Amino acid sequence: MSIKKATTIGGLALALVGSLALSACSSDSDGGGDGKVTLRFTWWGADERAERYQQAIDLFEQDHPDIKVETSFTDFADYWTQRNTDGTSGDLPDVLQMDMSQIQEFGKTGLLYDMSEFEGNQLDTSQIDENLLASGKVDDQLVAIPTGTNTLALYYNPDLLEQLGIAVPDWDYTWDDLNQFIAEVSEAGAGQDPAVYGNGDYTTVWWMFMQWLVQQGIEPFAENGEMNFTEDDMREFLNTTEDLRSQDGMLFPTARADQLDPVSGFGAGESATEFNWDNFINSYAHDLNNENIRMLPVPTGSDGQKHMFFKPTMLLSMGANTGHPEEAAELIDFLINDPEAGQIIGTDLGVPASQGRLDAFQPEEGSLDQVVIDFENQAREQGAVSDPLPVEPQGFGDLENEYVEVLGNEFGYGDLSVDDFVDQWFSESENLLVTD
Repeated sequence: MSIKKATTIGGLALALVGSLALSACSSDSDGGGDGKVTLRFTWWGADERAERYQQAIDLFEQDHPDIKVETSFTDFADYWTQRNTDGTSGDLPDVLQMDMSQIQEFGKTGLLYDMSEFEGNQLDTSQIDENLLASGKVDDQLVAIPTGTNTLALYYNPDLLEQLGIAVPDWDYTWDDLNQFIAEVSEAGAGQDPAVYGNGDYTTVWWMFMQWLVQQGIEPFAENGEMNFTEDDMREFLNTTEDLRSQDGMLFPTARADQLDPVSGFGAGESATEFNWDNFINSYAHDLNNENIRMLPVPTGSDGQKHMFFKPTMLLSMGANTGHPEEAAELIDFLINDPEAGQIIGTDLGVPASQGRLDAFQPEEGSLDQVVIDFENQAREQGAVSDPLPVEPQGFGDLENEYVEVLGNEFGYGDLSVDDFVDQWFSESENLLVTD
């Protein structure tokens, strides 16, 4: 499994009263006396993303000689822990990567700059689909710009499957087909050193639960933040892999995942498949030192449809406390729209949200970037992507953290039963979910 996300932002709003009195104290440095404006820019991700971002930043600084950009990055969990600290002290970076799971938390507490004033000037949003652009609005304020789109995918390693003599599932495979495939791979890979598994326990992946709910015709959350699924729904999904869990050696072990972290089982070549967002392909190739990676859509639901959805891969925001909002807007515009930067970044931030950038993008034939674009096009053309993005209410990121990092970890080690998992998650959700 993958999509390992965490956050520690719960209750942030209570710590923010008066924090924006520190507004405009961020990045007032002149860059060490050289007359340059200094911007701080931070993101989550691995080394592969950092290398791409840094190359793009180098280009930006060449085109904007009066602006210096100081960069930093970390993994997803530590990223939000640090942003929580920054937000409490009113000292967010000038430009920061934002996630849909956190945009309500930060936007509704006044921590993000409303960039509407720069549209048509420092910031060109005319090339972004209106519905996609709207995902960056909170209370009618434009607090984030989407970098691109992605959708859920089952990554698979063709070389590993060929070595084990296991065929790739068909495009229209079902959840039952998936479980049978996982068992076949794990049985065939048991004699390898190290052992090779079919997949991890995908039921501990929050977004797979969201996808499964959508396939059941359930919109997980209402616009006001209220929950539309029940304890029985979660229990039914967790029991999807009950037969695999009951047999030793069928699912990638949580203990081994912890040993390999931050590389996943798939990235280490010890799992033949793994669910994740489709823009992770370059990171996987970097970990595997192998670009022969391909993707399938999620399993087909009981009605014969995939019910997949496109999601803003990530977004770029400005801290409300920035002392240089115009320059920060220029940096975001460059990272979103510049064709040369787009050629460097590729699909690491998703299939480009800017139509102009996408039209100008020229990936090499057979490249990983082309694989991602082809996958999304195929999913769209075959009707696999048919549903809107589930609502992500305030507290969504904390709910995900509780599901994946807290309970999912104990569940993976066998320290929780399905009933205990469900009982504890629903009990804690009352403290995490914010409703209108």
